[in-house]
Amino acid sequence: MRSPRDELLHLVRSCYAAFAARDLDALCALVTHDCAFEAPGLIEFMPWAGAHRGRDGIRAFVAGLDAHLVFHEFEPARFLVDEEAAAVVVTGRAVCASCATQRRYVNHWAHLFETSDCKIARFREYPDTAAQLAAVHPWWDTRPSPVTSR
Repeated sequence: MRSPRDELLHLVRSCYAAFAARDLDALCALVTHDCAFEAPGLIEFMPWAGAHRGRDGIRAFVAGLDAHLVFHEFEPARFLVDEEAAAVVVTGRAVCASCATQRRYVNHWAHLFETSDCKIARFREYPDTAAQLAAVHPWWDTRPSPVTSR
């Protein structure tokens, strides 16, 4: 039997595995029916941004990402577990490219997973929105996007 901490880690790692495989049925099985997936930003600039509710919302969120971004690397690195709050914060790094501009960027991110009854009830991402915006809309920032920074 897993400890509460290990259960939380297993749940979050399973979410990342399902996301990486684009197995949306598996991902949706890991969340509550009314879960919230939230990504900051204005949808006019980052169409995947906003609040996405329920399992259909998760599917729309992933479809929005895939329609606008190509993930070349995605590395969850550090997992911080708060057993009392039944939450996990994960920090990591991704290298993505905009489908519209082909411009690559490095995204250092943090994700907050809040759980209820052994399922994800809320996911909130904290990405590098400036790097995303510069890649999606290069007129915003004409400097080269650093793809090697860590």
